[in-house]
Amino acid sequence: MATIWFVKEGEIQVGPPIAQRSVDWCVKNLGLQASNWMPGPKQTHLVIGQKSPLGALREYRFVVVEIDDDDVDAGVKGWKMGYYLLEIAPRDARRIINTVP
Repeated sequence: MATIWFVKEGEIQVGPPIAQRSVDWCVKNLGLQASNWMPGPKQTHLVIGQKSPLGALREYRFVVVEIDDDDVDAGVKGWKMGYYLLEIAPRDARRIINTVP
């Protein structure tokens, strides 16, 4: 299962995920695309935008899907292991996650 995170600007991803869904579900409902791939944490730290002292006060700005080695081992073809930065807003993603089975 792919892991879905909401991330604030300048934040290194920590904490619990928002949801776990299949890669196919993420493609169909959240617009996940192979071109959204970002290097994984073994290659670089996952920081989006600039770190700010106000970061903790800001709302989530990004939706990130993590595809890990379990997904690849389970036969998910055409996807690299790592993080994918989606183009959907967290507010819209939360609505979809909460309403689409």
